[in-house]
Amino acid sequence: MYQTLFQRQFTLSYENLSRIRTALDNKSQALHLEPEALQNIKLVCSEYCANLLEHQDDVASQVTISYGRSNGRYIFSIRDNGSPWHQLTQQLEAAELPDVAVENGMGLALIRATFPSFTYHNLHGYNQIRFQLPKQNHRKQIIIVDDSQSQLTLLAHFLKQDYQLALFSQASEALQWLKKNHCDLVLTDLHMPDIDGFDFRRQVATIQRHRLLPFIFLSADTITETLSAAAQSGIDDFLAKPISKPHLSVVLARVLKRHHHLLSAFEDKLQQQLNTHTFYNNLLPIHNGRKLLLNQEPQISGDFVMQKQLNDGSQLLLLGDQMGHGMAAKTNGAVYFGVIQGLLHMPEITPQLLCQILNDHLYHAGNKSSLICLLILHLSTDNMLTVYNAGMPTPILFSDQHQLIEPSMGLLGLFNTLEINSWQTQLYSGDSLHCYSDGLYESQWAKKELMTIQAMQPEQRHKYLWQRTPQTPADDCSLLSIILTDTQSL
Repeated sequence: MYQTLFQRQFTLSYENLSRIRTALDNKSQALHLEPEALQNIKLVCSEYCANLLEHQDDVASQVTISYGRSNGRYIFSIRDNGSPWHQLTQQLEAAELPDVAVENGMGLALIRATFPSFTYHNLHGYNQIRFQLPKQNHRKQIIIVDDSQSQLTLLAHFLKQDYQLALFSQASEALQWLKKNHCDLVLTDLHMPDIDGFDFRRQVATIQRHRLLPFIFLSADTITETLSAAAQSGIDDFLAKPISKPHLSVVLARVLKRHHHLLSAFEDKLQQQLNTHTFYNNLLPIHNGRKLLLNQEPQISGDFVMQKQLNDGSQLLLLGDQMGHGMAAKTNGAVYFGVIQGLLHMPEITPQLLCQILNDHLYHAGNKSSLICLLILHLSTDNMLTVYNAGMPTPILFSDQHQLIEPSMGLLGLFNTLEINSWQTQLYSGDSLHCYSDGLYESQWAKKELMTIQAMQPEQRHKYLWQRTPQTPADDCSLLSIILTDTQSL
């Protein structure tokens, strides 16, 4: 299974290396990239592209940067249209960082040290290198703000093993970082030269998604007036300097646990307000030897399925997945269901127009941390199928042979312009197409298993695929299948 989340083409030049890094910076929040992973991707991208410019026999004119998921791991890839670099694999595997610092010549060694797991291929007139990112342990993200460098160093030493940290000596810098990044808790000094802790807290509260962000003040000022002002500011705790590591760890764990319980209680209450969205899977039958099958778990989820018959009799089928888990995904999924449902009522709607309008809407909505994955299937009256994939896992087609439909354009809403691409095939009797959300499969398909599924009857394929992987409560799962049962193509 491969799921493309980010994909963008750039003209390859030294001047454009900074543009590529900036694009990755700007999309890191939407892609939920942790700061360390983002820095590593930018480093490898710059070094590899620079090596293409310096060492490729026929230097590529274009590079395509992609980021996605495969087999439960995150993958970063660079594709170019230059001549093959036949020695690259051997050179990368042999590259080692020098024992002493040097001015240049470390590019391949830096790439190798950052992402040791990689594959390189020359296929269909282009070259592609894929890097597998190390597994992330999803530690809580904490920012620490203190104008004392020694205090920052000490606090980071206390917490670096248990938390993902972002360190700032000025509150103004922390504010800019918070506008673009996720955070679970703020630990800040109270008296700072540019912005004091109280004003810092007030300004953070104006950032919509950080209004409930837990705050802990840390200060040597423990006079009564200061403690009273801190209590009235609505912070979660006040710690007096100097602080010990055991005490700090206990307080952080307690505040984070309390915040989690408050959010859970809010989500439980919101869950009671939501009615079961039976229209999510209320598919109408399509005739002429075609059948639709759908399984979803749970019924109220971030996944949604929609259907529209166009004026020419062709069918549009949409499978969507709100990125993320929990109540936020469920409620946002309901919102985007309504937005797309409205677009489908436009008389002139087409898959391309739907993608373009939705991309514009998401891009200008301002909430880049809440995007949707979307798969659009256009089935004509003569069973010509066109697939538009915007960030969903690769569908599987069983025909004369099985095929993974990999072309994707990445998530909608990341850029103000959309590079629309699609994949097309003719469907025949006995063929079946199976589309699913990312909660269903995480591992790579084995060739033997795919051959076994291909030998099944089409409806049995759907049943097998749904029962193949036990669903977990943490994941929203959907499986949508199109089956042709006629004896000939219509």
